[in-house]
Amino acid sequence: MPISPLAGLCLLTAIFYLNFFARIVFAPLLPRMEESLALSHGEAGSFFLFLSCGYFVALLGSSLLAARVSHQQIIGWSMLTISGSLLLIAAGDSLPFLRGAFFLLGLTTGLYLPSAVATISALYASHQWGRVFAVHELAPNLAFLSAPLAASLMLAYLDWQQSILLLAVLSFCAGIVYLRFGRGRDHHGKAPDLATWRQILRQRDFRLLVLLYTMGISGTLGVYSVLPLYLVTDHLMPLQQANTLVGLSRIGTLLTTLLGGWLADRFGNRRTMAAVLFFSGVTTSCIGIAHGPALFTLIILQTSIAVCFFPAAFSVLAGFTAPETRNVVISLAVPVAFVWGAGL
Repeated sequence: MPISPLAGLCLLTAIFYLNFFARIVFAPLLPRMEESLALSHGEAGSFFLFLSCGYFVALLGSSLLAARVSHQQIIGWSMLTISGSLLLIAAGDSLPFLRGAFFLLGLTTGLYLPSAVATISALYASHQWGRVFAVHELAPNLAFLSAPLAASLMLAYLDWQQSILLLAVLSFCAGIVYLRFGRGRDHHGKAPDLATWRQILRQRDFRLLVLLYTMGISGTLGVYSVLPLYLVTDHLMPLQQANTLVGLSRIGTLLTTLLGGWLADRFGNRRTMAAVLFFSGVTTSCIGIAHGPALFTLIILQTSIAVCFFPAAFSVLAGFTAPETRNVVISLAVPVAFVWGAGL
């Protein structure tokens, strides 16, 4: 018996939390990984680029998979394969092996988003999308909040490899649960074809949306990925204190994400995205020159503002084309934006 739309949304949000957590937990673990594996900043930072490239490939090819298997199966199996990728990372002891494992983690985590957006937009009417996607966007913001705090707690008792093993077990259990109870069992995507791709890529609004999405990802995931290391190396902050600050700075995002959904439904997606990107850009620039209490205040302000972008952005993506080609739009727009915004 299928679960209700509300329960389906909550389960997808929980799955998205673990999916996102698996991608970002390496930022607070990075200083310890550098020390353990004797890596330079550039070598350690390259893990995010390889993860982004894997994410790019998965998103670009996800519509091929969605045409053959259901969205429910894609979401469930992505969590199972994420677990396997994390096991490889935990076992890695060389730079080439770890780069390959991070690329695989990008592949496995990248399968989720197109199927999730298609499933959610099928469960709710379009006038509810701003608020519904705001609830779904609580997952990455909760991950941003909890990952640094969880990393500090785990590193007090475990090494970084054991911490990753724990996450692998949770991801595996989540995959089993979604395959049993998740929504989207009867929903498939449309296989991409050159005509569909050309029709989408020719649209000026689509190209502009990719650019805006790049800026949105850069202001959230891009800043987050380097912030702990920046605080440790440039501001000489202890690792535990840096991770705690980065985690606590995300508390406000749990409210501002919902605010972003309300603003999108109230004032329109275009105005909301423009205002959020402007103020996010201003505060991000100021982080690079601030010190002391002003730096802490700006980090909290920047994170709270930047996350308001995504409820409006997902609403635009979901309504950009017909329901059967929504997964194609996601698979074209997000990978380019992710590589530029979170990788390069």
